Amino acid sequence: MSARIQACMKNDARQNRTVLEKGLYFLSGIYDAGSRLRAKGYESGVLHEYRLPCRVISVGNLTVGGSGKTPMTMYLAQMLRDYGYSPAVISRGYKGQMEKTGGVVSDGENILMGPEQAGDEPFMMASYLTHIPFLVGADRYTIGKTAIATFSPDVIILDDAFQHRRLYRDIDFVLVDATVGFGNRYLLPRGILREPLAALARADAIVMTRADYPDSMLEAKISEALPHTPTFRSVNQPFLCGIVKANEEMPVSIAANNHPNDLDPLKNQRVLGFSGIARNTEFKRMITEAPAQLVDFFEFPDHFDYSATDLNQVFKRAKHLSVDCVVTTQKDYARIHGRMKTPVDMAVVGIQMDFRGDREPLMNYINQLIEPTRPAR
Repeated sequence: MSARIQACMKNDARQNRTVLEKGLYFLSGIYDAGSRLRAKGYESGVLHEYRLPCRVISVGNLTVGGSGKTPMTMYLAQMLRDYGYSPAVISRGYKGQMEKTGGVVSDGENILMGPEQAGDEPFMMASYLTHIPFLVGADRYTIGKTAIATFSPDVIILDDAFQHRRLYRDIDFVLVDATVGFGNRYLLPRGILREPLAALARADAIVMTRADYPDSMLEAKISEALPHTPTFRSVNQPFLCGIVKANEEMPVSIAANNHPNDLDPLKNQRVLGFSGIARNTEFKRMITEAPAQLVDFFEFPDHFDYSATDLNQVFKRAKHLSVDCVVTTQKDYARIHGRMKTPVDMAVVGIQMDFRGDREPLMNYINQLIEPTRPAR
């Protein structure tokens, strides 16, 4: 059933041909009504918006699936620190044990939670963002107060928070995947939209991700609808986090900063890939463009909870095919580290944002909005 629903969500036919599509369309109408009612609640003041005593930047989108929120959040955190700010990052902690209660994943020096507690993506991000505190909690306002009391940040970055309107933010970055756009423009569960397209008007700035595969018509329509909203363009740059050697213990995390920002070590290697992320097909494409010789690929659902049986199946196939190494993503590695020793070398690949010529304009834009009230240090 899940595969059929996903197929319906991608179907852009204006007519509902099947019973399933009609049912999903009906549920989308209910979702739409609830979303608009909630938006009116905040606009009218019935629902209250809380403020923190520091600048807040939100990274989010209008759609489900991978539009680049994780690498964008990490990019902003590192860039702000490079420019002399003291940022902290807050994520919901999706599927982590601490999602409801909240807590500190990293104090900037030490990792204080594992992926089971923090969630796989927050754990991975915290491992990568050295010298930057990282916290999780569904109630961003409450955990934001904890961040301020504990770490005194001058900027808090919210990961995946465009729909979390309870906490006021100074900048709302909305990411739009240039290869997917807004799908069939239906709301969940008939389509991939989390909110009606009208919600895009709340964005302070648009970030077109995967802009090396542009949809010029999509960008033109956004510019026409939001002529005064700045737009920045980025591409996804894969990099090799590191390689875990066969029969060695998997470390908690791989220090990506010490490795080249490309996939040259995989060139001409016979590899088997596996991933459980929102965009498995894109990861598969990145491997083949390395260029590596991809002899097999295992595709799992997003945020997949790997069992020992799943991993044994992958490694058994890799041994049978006599591959040079197994390749997986940084997010998947966060879920499987420490489970077992890999019988073959395993390469871990991450994604980082590259704004190219838009890096300085992006930082100038942020500075204009947060620098005037930056506290003296």
